[in-house]
Amino acid sequence: MNHRLTFIAALLLCAPAVAPANDRLAVLEFFGRPSGAFCSAAGPTMISLQAELEGRAVLLEYNFDVFRYGGRADRFWATGTTANYLPLVMVGSGYRTSSGQVDYQTDYSGMINDELARAPRAELTAYWRRSENDTVRTYVEVRNSRNSPLRVSEEAAMWVIVYEKAPIGVSNTWVRSTMRRPLATDLAPGETLSTTISVPGSSIADWDRVACVILIEDRPGGQGSYDMLQAAEAAPATLSVEPSELVVTPTSPTAEVLLEGPHVLEWTATVDVPWLEIEPASGTLPNTPVVSLKPELRRPWENSATVTIYADGDSMAFRAWVGVSFGARARPGGGRSTPGRKSRAMDCPIESELLFLN
Repeated sequence: MNHRLTFIAALLLCAPAVAPANDRLAVLEFFGRPSGAFCSAAGPTMISLQAELEGRAVLLEYNFDVFRYGGRADRFWATGTTANYLPLVMVGSGYRTSSGQVDYQTDYSGMINDELARAPRAELTAYWRRSENDTVRTYVEVRNSRNSPLRVSEEAAMWVIVYEKAPIGVSNTWVRSTMRRPLATDLAPGETLSTTISVPGSSIADWDRVACVILIEDRPGGQGSYDMLQAAEAAPATLSVEPSELVVTPTSPTAEVLLEGPHVLEWTATVDVPWLEIEPASGTLPNTPVVSLKPELRRPWENSATVTIYADGDSMAFRAWVGVSFGARARPGGGRSTPGRKSRAMDCPIESELLFLN
């Protein structure tokens, strides 16, 4: 089913979700029942820690009765831990666990801090969008940053966890669905894999509250506990262009534009004046084309121009604009644009516009 949509994408809010090489995103997974006394007692700690650690950790609540067999709950049991009471709680795919009635603040914060102290062993970039038939479609790039291969024999795999940021259970998150994508072949050190993963979203109640976490894990030795190498919060799929305004002069005749977005998008760029050129003028994402001044072609009264960038792929299309000034200081507060804003100096729009989405 085709949906013809046009809206302005707020680039500040849609920055790509990239897990840097030196920063681990901690993922705490909480399997419980909202009606359980211990689970309810742990709720305030889950809520306060999520607010305190925003951007550094994601605390996910699962309905144990839905996810008790298979999927992520298996990671808890694979550690060999025995538990008689809910909630079952783990970080790092089972790196540390907790269950039942504990000092929730001390235990959960300690688990997260231990997880954050570990160096990640992979890099992730991730985007997501709502696709046809209420499917969550994700675009993932993973790079093996460790010194040994990620091996199929050690169950190396990516996971997509789709959840709602809503107080449905005892916390402010509620997992709706998960999907595992095992690696088809070993991933050598330094090698990058790009893939698209679709996850059913039929159980989602409020699409405005949907979020996704992507993680990659393996099982060292092919048995026993699993280990999470890295995780990333997926950003809404869009074309991100930064900065929104450029300045070129005879002494500084070049300027870079950073283009980011899902790996499935291919882009082209055009300039509306002959005295500027952009190189490369097309490619895949991410990319950093360079705008260059050709001073011999500029007429004295020509002091502004517009670079138009178009990108499409996988039933998406975006158009964005960058204003270019000759010999003038850029307006303060540049960077990614905000909805509805226009460049006063250039009198041209600087937003990224989604043209269609299937």
